[in-house]
Amino acid sequence: MCDGLGLPQSMGGPVAGQVRELLRPWADVPVGQVCRFPSYVAGDGFPAEMSVKWSRGRPELRILFEALGASEPITAAANRIAAAALTNRLAGEPLVDLDRYGKVAGVFEPGFGQGAEVVPVWHSLAWRPGHPPTFKIYFGLYAVDLKERYALVSEAMGRLAMGTAWADTCARVTRGAQTDGAERELEFFALDLDTSPRARAKVYFRNHTGSVAVLEQMASLARAHEPDRARSAFRTLLGTAPEAAGKAPLTCLAFRPDATCADESTTYFRVSSFTASDEEAAARIGALMAHEGLDPQRHHSLLHAVAPRPLNRIRGLQELVSYRSLGRDGDVCVYFRFPLYPPQATRPGPPAQPSRSILQEDGST
Repeated sequence: MCDGLGLPQSMGGPVAGQVRELLRPWADVPVGQVCRFPSYVAGDGFPAEMSVKWSRGRPELRILFEALGASEPITAAANRIAAAALTNRLAGEPLVDLDRYGKVAGVFEPGFGQGAEVVPVWHSLAWRPGHPPTFKIYFGLYAVDLKERYALVSEAMGRLAMGTAWADTCARVTRGAQTDGAERELEFFALDLDTSPRARAKVYFRNHTGSVAVLEQMASLARAHEPDRARSAFRTLLGTAPEAAGKAPLTCLAFRPDATCADESTTYFRVSSFTASDEEAAARIGALMAHEGLDPQRHHSLLHAVAPRPLNRIRGLQELVSYRSLGRDGDVCVYFRFPLYPPQATRPGPPAQPSRSILQEDGST
């Protein structure tokens, strides 16, 4: 990806080496032909996903991953131990602050209300060239009873002084579902592991509908949402079917302390579900970037650097695209799913019993 962006080895090499260290011990294990532990990070079970965010014309390279335990066979409990160890290692990074994580970590441990289920923990690294990486942590709620998910997030938000904004969001999500009958499923809770006073807590909903009207209603829960601009961006991406948003689109709502409502919203479209090839997906993503004043050629150059075959012969490499409007600046993020395992090798059985939706729709955020 650094090559596709034209970055010199002196700039990209150190961060690539840092990623390799963070992924150990499983970074040293050959990929092989069978997924050793089917992760929900990616559709084929591989425990990592790459993405590139474009904002103000600048790229940010990101990787989302699940730490794998050293046990054999790998277990969900071993992964949770590995994730905790990795979080502690991150305390030494220049921009990392674990204080807020320390306030909520116990909420998502087995025995705190949700019984014996192991809540998966993922991490992400985000790197903007010329700056130190930043990190986030994610708690997967999909193995927990639906009502219990809200109880856990409510407890965590209260501990972070975000309870008022979360209560407002819950009430408005409920009203929206009662009005249009579409389910919004709470699936993930995340935190910026950041020293900034603007550090966020983030909550992810899977929308069990392809209705753009529902996505607009969910995005409108955020203070910074601009409905006219977002509606125009959505139509640009969706093309000739502007009212059909594809399979299981996602909404992320971001919160900051002492606010009375959600601060930001990001909408995720599963672009592979409404395009016939990655060539078509690239054209639609390019149109969205141009809509936001971003240079689509930079995405095309990166895409050609990582594509395993000609774009008209593959589908799903560009799996998700997200859009967020922030004042005069929008941002677009493209999520890549590299097909490493054949279909018959994926997900022989989940580590815990997830909700029905996570078994029917593939993976992550």
